[in-house]
Amino acid sequence: MSRRSLTFRLVSWYCGLLFAVGAAFAAFSYFSFDRYITQTIRSTLAGRADAAWGMAADMLNDRQGLAALIEQRFAPEALNRMIRISSGGEVFYTSGLPSDGEFDPAKVDPPAPGVKKHFTRAGDFFLYRQDYKAADGRTVTVEAGQSGDLMGVVEHRLAASVFFGLPVLLIIAAIGGYVLVQRALSPVEDMIEAAEAFTFNAPRKRLPLAGTEDRIDALGRTLNRMLERLDASYQHASRFSADAAHELRTPLAIMRGELELLATEDLPQEMQGAIGNILGEAERLSQIVESLIAMAQMDSTAGKRAHLAVDLNALAAETIDQMRLLAVDKDITIAAPTGGHAVAAGDRDRLKQVLVNLLDNAIKYTPAGGRIMVDVAQSGDRAVLSVKDTGVGIDADSLPLVFDRFYRVTTDRGEIGAGLGLAIVKSICVAHGGSVEVESTPGAGSIFKVNLPQASQAAVAASTA
Repeated sequence: MSRRSLTFRLVSWYCGLLFAVGAAFAAFSYFSFDRYITQTIRSTLAGRADAAWGMAADMLNDRQGLAALIEQRFAPEALNRMIRISSGGEVFYTSGLPSDGEFDPAKVDPPAPGVKKHFTRAGDFFLYRQDYKAADGRTVTVEAGQSGDLMGVVEHRLAASVFFGLPVLLIIAAIGGYVLVQRALSPVEDMIEAAEAFTFNAPRKRLPLAGTEDRIDALGRTLNRMLERLDASYQHASRFSADAAHELRTPLAIMRGELELLATEDLPQEMQGAIGNILGEAERLSQIVESLIAMAQMDSTAGKRAHLAVDLNALAAETIDQMRLLAVDKDITIAAPTGGHAVAAGDRDRLKQVLVNLLDNAIKYTPAGGRIMVDVAQSGDRAVLSVKDTGVGIDADSLPLVFDRFYRVTTDRGEIGAGLGLAIVKSICVAHGGSVEVESTPGAGSIFKVNLPQASQAAVAASTA
């Protein structure tokens, strides 16, 4: 998952926000609990000091009786408590070492004069001191203390649970957030897949909508309206090209007829040459017009007129026999097709047009003495047809453009063709749900590979019935 991806950023922000909230809540919980424990112990010790003074007020002069009464009432050593009653440095009663040995009352500093009320905490030891007035006017300080070890354990466990549990919570939240984001963005993924598969051979196909009526659906509806406008513009341009080509076909045919008629007349040699040049250009224009009409058909839903099983090996052998005469005139060898048996699903006439254009293109760009090879193979669920030549090749800058309309590769013999043959090849392949690609090395030749979906068993059976 890239750091720039929307999923990563959403999950990161979600985890960051959760961490900040969790950390703030953990700190608040810890310090609130600590404050609550402190206040509770202070209140408990204050109550204990009051209770101890209630017993000691009339028994300051009977220290043994006071000690027995406090031991019976509070059991400080057994319950890990401390009680000390003193006045002006004179100690009337002090508890002994508690059973858990967490603190030593003898080491607790004596109270300073004029304490009145004082609460201190030293680690896990809490001490509360309060001054009281005896009947004889003396100021008596009662100290009540206890170990907060159990409370400290609880605090430490709480802190450990929070601060160690928070990363685990973040990991779970990150996984959950990733799943939720993926589910939330699944309509976008569906739109992306539909957009990648979109072609103008399926003009009514649109992006799927989730039906949630949220902003993603609004985006999908907006893109669908844009596709409708693009489709209308594309269809308009395609119809214009087809209509213009049809309109040009008749005048060009008349021009060619008139020029051919003039060519039979007894005219001066210079005029004969001029008429021949004009006739050649007229024929080239006629080829361009026919190619434009073919392109318009390829871009329409009629681009693939049949859905039959086509034996590519047999089709290649038949087409090579028909094209061999053109190759012989240029002293070029076209070998018989090699490879195995591959059956494609589609229109035989259209696929033959693909092979004719590729072979014609190879013949044009292969010098005398060259060689053209055709190979047929299967690759997974695809039928692959390759045409390889030993021609002049195509430079790296031209490779991405050879399938564009009207793009013509420049060679040492100038520009050849009208630049529509390979564009027609690509249109037919796309109409069949396939693709065409080229590999070339300047001076060493080119390889054109056509990938087509294989025919189903039902289509093969129907074609042989």
